Amino acid sequence: MTYSGSLARRALLCAATSLIALSAGSALAQSSSTASTQDKSEGTTLQDIVVTGARRAQTVLEQERAAVGVVDSVAVGDISLNPQTNIADLAKRLPGVSVSQDQGRNQSATGEAQYVAIRGFDTSFNAYTLDGLRLPQTAGGRSISLNLFSPFAIQAIGIDKTPNAALDADAIAGIVNLVTPSAFDFGDQMLRLRAVGQMAELAEDRGQDSLGGAVGLDMSRRFADGRLGVYAAAYYEQKSSAAESVAVQNDYKTSKANVGSARDNENALSADGLQWNFFNSTVERYGATAALDYRTQPLDLFARVNYATYTNTNTMNQTGLRSERTSGQTNPNPGGSNYNAAGDYTPYGINPANYFRVEDVEQELLSVQTGGKLRFGGFTASLEAAYADGRLDSPNSIEAAWRGVAYNGAPGNTGVSSEGLKIDLSDARWPMPVLSSGATAYVASQDRPSQIYVQRGYSYLSEVKKTVKGDLTWTGSGLLASASIGGLYETADQDGRSLTPDDTRYRFRTSLQAGAVDGPSIGATPGQLITDFMGHGTVRPVKLVDRRFVERELDLYGSTVTVSQDKLNQGLSDSKEDRSAAFAAATLKLAGGDLEITPGVRYEDNHFEARFFVKDADGARFATADRDYDHVDPSVVAAWRPNDALVVRAAARSSYSRPSGGQLAGPTTVSRDPVTNAIISISQPNPDLKPVEGWSYDLGLEWYAVGANLQLAVYHKDLDNIVVPTALRNGTNETSDGVIMIKPFNGLGGSATGVELGGHYALPVDGWLEGVSFGGNLTYQQTRAEYRLSSTVTRESDLPQAPELMYNLEAGYEHGPVRASLWYNHTGRRLDTVQDSQPDIYIQPSKELNLGVALTLAPGLEVGAAVRNLTDEPTRWSTVGAGERYVSPDRKGGYLETGRVFQVSVNATF
Repeated sequence: MTYSGSLARRALLCAATSLIALSAGSALAQSSSTASTQDKSEGTTLQDIVVTGARRAQTVLEQERAAVGVVDSVAVGDISLNPQTNIADLAKRLPGVSVSQDQGRNQSATGEAQYVAIRGFDTSFNAYTLDGLRLPQTAGGRSISLNLFSPFAIQAIGIDKTPNAALDADAIAGIVNLVTPSAFDFGDQMLRLRAVGQMAELAEDRGQDSLGGAVGLDMSRRFADGRLGVYAAAYYEQKSSAAESVAVQNDYKTSKANVGSARDNENALSADGLQWNFFNSTVERYGATAALDYRTQPLDLFARVNYATYTNTNTMNQTGLRSERTSGQTNPNPGGSNYNAAGDYTPYGINPANYFRVEDVEQELLSVQTGGKLRFGGFTASLEAAYADGRLDSPNSIEAAWRGVAYNGAPGNTGVSSEGLKIDLSDARWPMPVLSSGATAYVASQDRPSQIYVQRGYSYLSEVKKTVKGDLTWTGSGLLASASIGGLYETADQDGRSLTPDDTRYRFRTSLQAGAVDGPSIGATPGQLITDFMGHGTVRPVKLVDRRFVERELDLYGSTVTVSQDKLNQGLSDSKEDRSAAFAAATLKLAGGDLEITPGVRYEDNHFEARFFVKDADGARFATADRDYDHVDPSVVAAWRPNDALVVRAAARSSYSRPSGGQLAGPTTVSRDPVTNAIISISQPNPDLKPVEGWSYDLGLEWYAVGANLQLAVYHKDLDNIVVPTALRNGTNETSDGVIMIKPFNGLGGSATGVELGGHYALPVDGWLEGVSFGGNLTYQQTRAEYRLSSTVTRESDLPQAPELMYNLEAGYEHGPVRASLWYNHTGRRLDTVQDSQPDIYIQPSKELNLGVALTLAPGLEVGAAVRNLTDEPTRWSTVGAGERYVSPDRKGGYLETGRVFQVSVNATF
């Protein structure tokens, strides 16, 4: 979805002006009946809602302190100080939490995070819940993309790092729980209007759509002497942004001949091709939530309804220089290799190329929960039923490519080649081509190349999850403070279909291939040229192709391509997964009640079955696969509170992680070269995968005082049967005739040992410095994993996505009408992809500095201004090898920038 920048500016200005006028009038009218000198600590219900900064932080801190296990929480609804409207980005404030994106769908180009990792463990090792309801899986794996959720609808994110037996056991890393508000989080009544306007600086500088905004309205009301509460909220957000990146074209080559693989020579490599990528994204979120609660001494009843939608309409335009020769060009190197007589890497041929890609994303979630608690005697019985329907849809996977005759330095670019593409890697963030004047003039021309194909595919995956769970708890007063039993039954039905773009390819007539229609040159293709790119000038301007032109080509020519029924069937799959659980737990209180120990055991049984299409030596047909496995997980969680200031925690628990449906069963997928049509890679599932198993040990010490707290924790995890979920080439990693075989296998063992430190301190002063505070947290860990590369070869490395160092630093101020926050996040280098003959892919450290300032104009009315990524750091920097020298290929992100984001906001409570 696109819209006019000037129109958006006028609409945003009008909306903001009207909103401020309306809010100010209502708030000032209300303030006439409210004493302006009233102390905040004795404030009205209205002021309890408006002054959310320190109060919300204090509430979250009290909840963490009261928990038996290690639980970290962050409130996410403070739009005045937070320039993020994505809750995953706010989660990285918590100790040991890092974030990532789906690079394969251009999601890193939005500048937003998607996935949350706990202590660096792969995101599939988390359990994801919404108000305790297990969320549907719609990405083909166990990870849940959190960009679906908005801080206008979610109140807080809770990270339970040591869940007890009453909670899901298939959560090696922990449980990510999203909490929505209820009427009992507010006073007797509340009506709130929140709005933000944003501008993406990079998009504005490049003349692209750059503006966006969001508005949220929520209300709560309590009736029947406070026993009955109703809460409802609705929100809408739309924003545009741009991103740009530089990356290499292909795998790196050794700089010398006959020295082994690139992995064996990771300090002496040469780049094979270069590309510059420009992204445009328009993100849209909207949804609604409602909660009905009835609370009395013997009975609690509740009902929750949540609906959320996320769309990302995006395009990527790539301008590249490929190291290749075309027909009629010969190679003077010995044996036709890429190495000269001295053994130096000397490729011939420089081919300018353009590529256009669309990977639109649509997500949707509907969830309904209802249940209650009944208290009688010393017992409490709870029962809950839930329904959730989620989908992830990529309705448009569009690709188009422009390729032509390479420049080789010979007259007419035919015959013996004398020039090739050399890449200067001296600047790790800006690799540059080294070209002669003739080559420069050739590749800069927009008269070449010509379009060679256009194609469009799609993918769709939905899951309907139904859950019933309940428990019975007895509460005593002696050593045995409580005992509980409970169970769960959960069934999930998945439906998926896909068609790879390669299967719909329409080929134009060019000098490289036959076809019925001439492909237009890139210069004749409608669009816009970008000359200012990442602060540098590119030797070949970046062309932003008009998306509507490519879509018209698909309408004209795409319909002439016949897709076989086998290809259509190959993308169909449906599966069903059932999970049953039973648990028993107790709470023991010793040392006069200061020591609380919760031992327990949980049993979970899983059944998975799938139907999918296969085509092999036995013919084309639909096939089925099924798996059954169960797991017993004991645990013990303890907390000792010798006084009001000190809490000591300890936990030991068993857990596991289920293989995803996409890893167990599904069609074989084939990737082909766009020009030669040769097979590049073949991907297959593995129905014999075992669950990953883990044991976790935690020990923590917490100290609390007025205006200060300090938290220290150490942890260790041991894993068995690990799978490399982020790997490009996992499992056997065997190659045959240049074809990469990608198939998941269980590896060997892994471990993580770390320490977390966090705290907060408010200056004990009066005057204008009152309200100054400092806080932060730090996680340092060492991880290890053994990967099985073949039946005879194993490798030891880090766990994927596990940074060695993560930390947050924050300075805050809250005094009178002014609030301010300066927040810095650092996530250290982490392993992204395990490769076989190439060095592994790493993500270099990411850094982000955010500033927010808020001013209360009147009781109930606050305005704010905030800046995200104040120092303009890259969003993602992926490299081949652990060092910074070799930027990665583009599908791994390369060096990518999304720029700063500026935000203004209004928060009005009536």
